[in-house]
Amino acid sequence: MARLIPSVLALVSLIAVPAVAQQTPEAQCAAAATQATGYTPGADTGPDGGRVRGAARGAAAGAAAGAVQNNRYDNAPNALQDANREDKATSGAAVGVAAAGSRNRQDRRSDRGSEDAWQQSYNACLSSAPK
Repeated sequence: MARLIPSVLALVSLIAVPAVAQQTPEAQCAAAATQATGYTPGADTGPDGGRVRGAARGAAAGAAAGAVQNNRYDNAPNALQDANREDKATSGAAVGVAAAGSRNRQDRRSDRGSEDAWQQSYNACLSSAPK
């Protein structure tokens, strides 16, 4: 049994080494660039629903502000109070969508910077790889 373990380890190392050596320079460079930059090409997750959440939060805040404002003018007709609350909710939703859109644009710019760094690392690796 004691002789079996070193034999198995030797066999595993003989099998694993050629698999790594058979990787193409492109695959090796892609892995190296990903490790160096932390960016994985094609890992974009798409829309995250930030604008919808921003609109919902803004509408809630706007409706709350409208309700507080209506409490100050409780002698106004109910239809006017409802219109004020709705107007504040609409304005809040618009602000929430705009703020979330701004965050999305900032995230995309950051992703583009990471993508550029990955591409530079990949190109440098390929240019230094033996042909």
